[in-house]
Amino acid sequence: MSETFLTNCPHCKSVFKLRKEHLEMAEGHVRCGSCHSLFLATDSLVSMEKETQKASMADDVEQASDNLMGKALTDLADVPEIEIETLTETSKKSFPLKGLLYTLTTIILLLCLFWYFYLWPNRFQLAQDPAWRPVLNSSCAILGCQVPPLQRIDQFEVSAIEVSAKVSGQQEVSLLLKNTADFAQPFPKVRVILSDIKGGQFTTPVFTPAEYLPEVNHNTLIQPNQTVQIGFSFLSDDKTYSGYQVQLVP
Repeated sequence: MSETFLTNCPHCKSVFKLRKEHLEMAEGHVRCGSCHSLFLATDSLVSMEKETQKASMADDVEQASDNLMGKALTDLADVPEIEIETLTETSKKSFPLKGLLYTLTTIILLLCLFWYFYLWPNRFQLAQDPAWRPVLNSSCAILGCQVPPLQRIDQFEVSAIEVSAKVSGQQEVSLLLKNTADFAQPFPKVRVILSDIKGGQFTTPVFTPAEYLPEVNHNTLIQPNQTVQIGFSFLSDDKTYSGYQVQLVP
């Protein structure tokens, strides 16, 4: 026969009896049949069998037994057995919430690492990518940073190009640069490729806006339909070149 225990509800102080299998099923958690409160029965658990054994060791065995059983019968009179309820539903509510918080924390941490080690260091290149630019815009709207301006090299127009040979291989370049886009964009980098009749070529270093626009704020954008004259010089070898090509670089 399964061992029987006594416990009392800490909320309404009602006394109930329950069996060992009830405790094992609910891991000690039970629900009061009177006030329906959930509590840990093992906090105030008393074994009826052990109490009976203690009573049998008293000097007056018969009197101790009568006292014990009389008290138990009085407490248990007209009292229903405790309502046993497993913690399945409680666990379903508690554990998914903890799991959700853990998952959200992990996702936020991974996003922060991705931003710090990839997005921000490569922001200038990614800002020109139509797939990544919305991501940068959304991120900077939250973090308060600034997305690099959009630049479309194919929407610049170069005209009035002049390459003049000076003494000691010095070459001077002058050209007009027009922004044909409908948005303001940064000035591009520029380089020149010289060629001769035999197919030989000489490529200049890449010149930045800071080098060919020294008098202008280099963060200034060229406005839509704006035309700007730029010029720079470079040293070439002693060969004679009959052709040239200007390349714009992002």
